[in-house]
Amino acid sequence: MDVLIYLFILICGMTIGMILHPLLRMINLQSINEALDAFARVFIVPFSFIVNYFKKKSALNNAEEKLAETPTQKVDPREQQISDSAQTIRNILLTLATAINRTDKAATDSSQTLGDVKNSIDKMAMPKDLMDAQFTLMQEIDRVISTNTALKGELASSQEILVVQRQQIEQLQTAVRIDGLTQLANRTYFDEKLSEMIKVLQRYNESFCLMMIDVDNFKTINDSFGHPGGDRILKGVTFKIKETLRGSDFLARFGGDEFAIILIKTSAKSATDVAWKLCSTMRESRFLLDEIPVNVSLSIGVAEAGPNDTEETLLKRADEALYRVKETGRNSVMFAEKE
Repeated sequence: MDVLIYLFILICGMTIGMILHPLLRMINLQSINEALDAFARVFIVPFSFIVNYFKKKSALNNAEEKLAETPTQKVDPREQQISDSAQTIRNILLTLATAINRTDKAATDSSQTLGDVKNSIDKMAMPKDLMDAQFTLMQEIDRVISTNTALKGELASSQEILVVQRQQIEQLQTAVRIDGLTQLANRTYFDEKLSEMIKVLQRYNESFCLMMIDVDNFKTINDSFGHPGGDRILKGVTFKIKETLRGSDFLARFGGDEFAIILIKTSAKSATDVAWKLCSTMRESRFLLDEIPVNVSLSIGVAEAGPNDTEETLLKRADEALYRVKETGRNSVMFAEKE
């Protein structure tokens, strides 16, 4: 309330000043004009301070709202921990491999140098009183060369072990990104691939389409045949989808009974044709659980990536198209509107 009163007084003062100032200038009262100019400058200072305060507060609120609106991607902490550990171990192995290579090179250089020294000593005519020292020196050189040879053998063996361990680390990193049931890319791998494709689109303008697939009435299958039966259906659906796609297309298990496909360098029409072919193939396929035939159909939403798309907006449009299919009866295809 005090702030409103203060603002009211300031506004009234400014209004009076705006009226009096031109009148007094008409009277040519120089001293009064100067006083009014000084008063105006003093008056503007607190008013400017208030305006700047509210501008800064508004900007801060807008920034907080944008931050709150930014979606955060959920990452499985176990997968993240495994990935981080694998990367750390891989870096350690690379460091050890570098050290082994340097040591091996040093041993080789040392043996070469000592061999040269030995040959030079052999050619020298030594006095008799130095023959014993020469013999001892030659024995020491032979010992060092022999030790270097043994060290090189151990280093070669260690290098082979490191190669095997690096391969195991690479396999572990791959395993973190593969779905255990279907052996397809999992959600983590899919997110990485989608982000990569968005960057390629923005840089090279290479179009691609995203397809979201849902197995219709999958809960009924689980309820009727149990989760083992549902797992067998998911494996069968995976096999049928892979048969229909090109080798360059990226297929992932998005989660549960949902699949996601990235169709690389594919137009909207071609992607829609592929989606209808998948629906037709699945309808015509014969699935058996406990010798009982099970009909399986798919609902598919398709979206073509645009230049203004992000991972979130493209996923949202494909998801919305998928839900429209499910709301209108399933076993069909819908294409998302472009932004």
